[in-house]
Formats: sequence, structure tokens, C-alpha cells
Amino acid sequence: MMNKRNLILLICLLSLSTAVGCGQVETSSSTATPIPGWEKFEGGGVELWLPESFEGGNLDEDIDLIVEGLRSFGPDFEQMAQTIEQNPSVYIIWAFDSEVGETGFLTNVNITTEKVLSALTMDTYLDAATKQLPPQFQLVERNIVQLGDYQAGRLVWESTLGGMDVKQLQYFIKDGNTIWAITYSTGAKEYDQRLPVFEQSVHTFAIQP
Repeated sequence: MMNKRNLILLICLLSLSTAVGCGQVETSSSTATPIPGWEKFEGGGVELWLPESFEGGNLDEDIDLIVEGLRSFGPDFEQMAQTIEQNPSVYIIWAFDSEVGETGFLTNVNITTEKVLSALTMDTYLDAATKQLPPQFQLVERNIVQLGDYQAGRLVWESTLGGMDVKQLQYFIKDGNTIWAITYSTGAKEYDQRLPVFEQSVHTFAIQP
């Protein structure tokens, strides 16, 4: 479990660090009500809705689309494109907002998953997760919240990467022996503006029948 978590976090860190400085739930087993003007992204047995400006999708089927979309932003995103291209099994869903905010950070969302012991509590999992990241990532919020039928972990991180302040919102949802991690990343100055969208989005997360 720890080895896979380390890999996931390292890939997330690498993706964040290469996305900087460029011009750039309610959870249930039933399908969430669509939000007008939003699009459904699905893969790996789950779904998530995002505004129509987001591009990406299921890495099993849409990896070429995602990689080409990243490369269209210019050479600064080549390393990120290569990282996703070479590690498609890390992410179930990966999407980015084609409307780049004024901070220049490419806002992105991803979903990862891992198998854990059924008896593992969310509190213990969050303790382990918060110990994995390097010191430049500062934990600013740690909560366990109720999302529908599930208790979900909620973490908020701040860091400076490539000279740019970034902020990351993560939700962890446990279903049996599976944990789904939903990560929203954006420029720190954009975070408050984008937070309502992130929170609307996470409430559309659903585990498909």
C-alpha cells in the first residue's frame, strides 16, 4: 500500500511542478444529477462532472487527447505530457482547465485509487498521507467530512513550485478496501475563486454500479 501511495504522490508532485510558470461528494452508487453546462468524465468505475472548459478523461481511452492537449500549451508542458504518457496506470481520470487563469497555473483535476485493508480508518490513512510529502508542501487544513453515505478525508495544501504559489484540495473516499483520491490543483491566488466549483464537482463523484 505504501509503495503505491508513494508513487501516486510523487507523480502528482511532478505534474504540479511542471505545470507552473506558463502562459497558460455527495458520493453514492447512483449517477449524480448533471450540472447544466458541465461534462461528465468517467473511467475506472467512477464518474466526476466538471465545467465544459475542462479537457481530458479516462487515461485508458483518452491518453492521446490529454497528452496532445497538454503539448498544445507549449514546451513548458512537455515534461508533464511525458509523465502522464509514461505512467498512464497512475491516474484513472486526469483533466485540465483549458481556460488558464491569471496566475498562469494550469488548473487540473485527477482521480487515483489504491487498495487498502478494509479495517483501515480514514483518520489513520490521512495521518499516513500527510507524512508522505516533502516539507515545501504545507498542510493548511485537515478534516473528515460526511459526503452522502461516506466519511471522506479532506486535505488542503499550499506550496511554492517553480516560483509560483499553488494550492491543492484533496478528498479521499473509502469504499470497502478501495480508496479514491480526488485532487484539485490551482494557483493559490485562484483558489478562493475556484473553490465553489471544486466543491460542486466533488459532490458529483459517483461510484458506478
